[in-house]
Amino acid sequence: MLVGAPLAAAAQEDSISIAAVVNDDVISKRDLEVRERMVISSSRLQDSPETRARLGPQVLRGLIDERLKLQEAQRLGIKVPAGDVEQQIKAIAAENKMSPENFEAALAQSGITIEALRTQIRAELSWVRVIQRRLRPQVTISDDQIDEAVAEIKANANQPEYLLAEIFLAVDSPTQEAEVKQNAERLIDQIHQGAGFSAVARQFSQSSTAAGGGDLGWVHQGQLDRALDAVLPSLKKGDVSQPIRSLGGFHVLYLRDMRQSGASSAPQGKVSMKQAFMTLPAKPTQAEIDKANALAQHIIDQAKSCDDMVRLAREATPNAHTDLDNVDYSDLPPELKQIATDQPLNTPSKALRLATGIGVYMVCKRDIASGGLPSREEVGTRLLRERLEVMARGYLRDLRRAAFIDLRV
Repeated sequence: MLVGAPLAAAAQEDSISIAAVVNDDVISKRDLEVRERMVISSSRLQDSPETRARLGPQVLRGLIDERLKLQEAQRLGIKVPAGDVEQQIKAIAAENKMSPENFEAALAQSGITIEALRTQIRAELSWVRVIQRRLRPQVTISDDQIDEAVAEIKANANQPEYLLAEIFLAVDSPTQEAEVKQNAERLIDQIHQGAGFSAVARQFSQSSTAAGGGDLGWVHQGQLDRALDAVLPSLKKGDVSQPIRSLGGFHVLYLRDMRQSGASSAPQGKVSMKQAFMTLPAKPTQAEIDKANALAQHIIDQAKSCDDMVRLAREATPNAHTDLDNVDYSDLPPELKQIATDQPLNTPSKALRLATGIGVYMVCKRDIASGGLPSREEVGTRLLRERLEVMARGYLRDLRRAAFIDLRV
C-alpha cells in the first residue's frame, strides 16, 4: 500500500500533465504553455487567460502537426543538420535586431526555451525536405499551363497590383468548416487588437508562405484563386480581409500596398534560341527564294526540340551559326522580339523573311518579364509552388487521419 499509493499518484500526475498523444509522442501541458508564450510574445499580444483560451486550440493543433511532420521525416530517414536550424535562429535574431545570444536571453526572459524554437524550426525544415523527396518528382508544369497562366495575367494588364500577405487555414473535412472559420475570425480579432500579421502567419498559417510571414509579394488579379481575386478590389491599403473560403480552406488577406501595373514598360530579361538561317544573295531569284522557303518548311515540319533545330539547321546549311544563347531582350532585332516573348517553347516559328535571308527560330528558354509582368520562369515557379502546396496539405491531412491522436485538454 505504501509503495502503491505514490506510484498511483505519480501516474495520475503524469496523466494530468499530458496535453495530447500523437502516435508514440507526447505533447505535455508544459510544451503547450511554452508555445502559447512564444505565440503571444512574437505576436505582441497581451498575455491573459482570455488570450490563451482563444489561441490554445490552434496552438495545440500546430504542435500536433509538428509531431506528425517530424515523425514522417524520421520514417523516411530525413535529418536536418543542426547548422541549418541554427542558421534560421540567427536569421530570426537578426530580424529582431539582436545577436543570437541576446535573442536567446530575451526568449528565456519570456519563459520560452530556445529548444522549443529549435523544435519548431526543425519540424518545418524537415517537412520541406519531405515534400521535395516525396512530392516534387510527381509534379511537372507544362508549357501549355504556363502559356495559359501568362495569357490570363496579360488579360489583366494595366490593372492594379497588390502587395499581399496571407494566412491560410485548411479545412480537412466538412465537419471542420465552422470551427476553422471561427479560428480564422479569432486570428483576425487578435490582429485588430495589435498582433503583427506576419507573426500570426508564421505561427498559424498552413501555407508554405508561413515561413516568410505569409508574404505573397506583388500579384495581379488572375494570379490567385478566383475567390481571392474577387475580394481584392474591395480592399484598401492596410486592410485585413474577413475569412475567404477557397477549395482547400479559409484565407485571410492583408493588403500591404497597391500600385498601378506598369504594363506599358518595355519587356526585360534574357532568352535562349536556336536558329536555322538560309542566307540569300542581295538580289535573289525566285528559285533561290523558293529553295530557302522549302528548307525552312522542312525544318518547321521536323523540329520537335532545340537539339532537332541544331541538327536540321546544320544539315541545311553546314557550319551555320545556330545559337542565340542568353541574349538580352533589348539586344534582339525588332523582328525577333515578338518571337522571344510569345513563341511557345520548343516550337519552331514560321519562316521569317529578313534582309539577308529566311530564318526559323525556336525558343529554348526565356526569362523575360513582359511589360512589368512576371516572367514565364516566375509564373512556372508559382504554379509549381501552388501545386506542391495543395499536395502537401493532402499529405498532412492523410497523416492526421492515419495517426493515433488523443487530446487530453
